[in-house]
Amino acid sequence: MNIVKNMEAVVIAAVALTFVTAMASAEAPRARPVSNAPAAAAVKADSEMTTIVVTGKRLTAAQKANLAA
Repeated sequence: MNIVKNMEAVVIAAVALTFVTAMASAEAPRARPVSNAPAAAAVKADSEMTTIVVTGKRLTAAQKANLAA
């Protein structure tokens, strides 16, 4: 009956033990090699991107008041 009262503590301890075990057995991330190549691929991708231009006139104060009412 005592374990039922302390079930939250048991679960938290189990999660903490699992986390510590996972962190202790995990590999360190490998360093990625640095590339000195120019970023030509990024420039090429940007040059093919579609641009949309939206034009329109601004509303006057009277038109804004009309829309708000």
